[in-house]
Amino acid sequence: MRGRSLPKHALLLAALTATVIAAVVALGSNRSALAASPNGPCNSPSAQVISCHFTDSFADTDYCGTGQTVDLAFDGRFTVPVTPNTSGTSWNNSESRAVLTNPATGATVLTHSAYRFTSMVISGDPDGVHTVQALFAGDAETIRDVHGGVLARDAGNLVVEATFDGGDFVSAEIVSDHGDHSLFANGDCSVLVPALGLT
Repeated sequence: MRGRSLPKHALLLAALTATVIAAVVALGSNRSALAASPNGPCNSPSAQVISCHFTDSFADTDYCGTGQTVDLAFDGRFTVPVTPNTSGTSWNNSESRAVLTNPATGATVLTHSAYRFTSMVISGDPDGVHTVQALFAGDAETIRDVHGGVLARDAGNLVVEATFDGGDFVSAEIVSDHGDHSLFANGDCSVLVPALGLT
């Protein structure tokens, strides 16, 4: 499996997930920011491990580049340590559910994910060019119809190595895939667009 490059859609999703987690961790580790927002999504700022809950809904007016609108509603939780352990390994546990609806037809798809993500710098200088190895273990994504039938599923262990130049993403490749993570590797639009009746 070494050498399978990831498409931009999968990389964007992974980068967005990491950005959201980093932003909430930064907010969660800032006691005054949490104190100013008593209804914030995270537990106590003095905790060694931060647990957060988030919900949102919005309309994507160009879903998967189709030029068509899809309404999305999601609910999720994640747990992450405030600081990496002494070996430089960081981790988070996350679970999320989403409902995607085509407002023109009422077609609806459900997604679910529940996994543990661990990462560590395996080479280079974190301030310069470096490589991070990431492991996703669990149910990375399951896509179902409204009756519960499985349309597609990524589950098992997936190891990805990503190269960065400082904070700038350079490239990524799948090192090993035990469980078939075709949605992660190829993006989920190929399943979601027809399931939602988009053209």
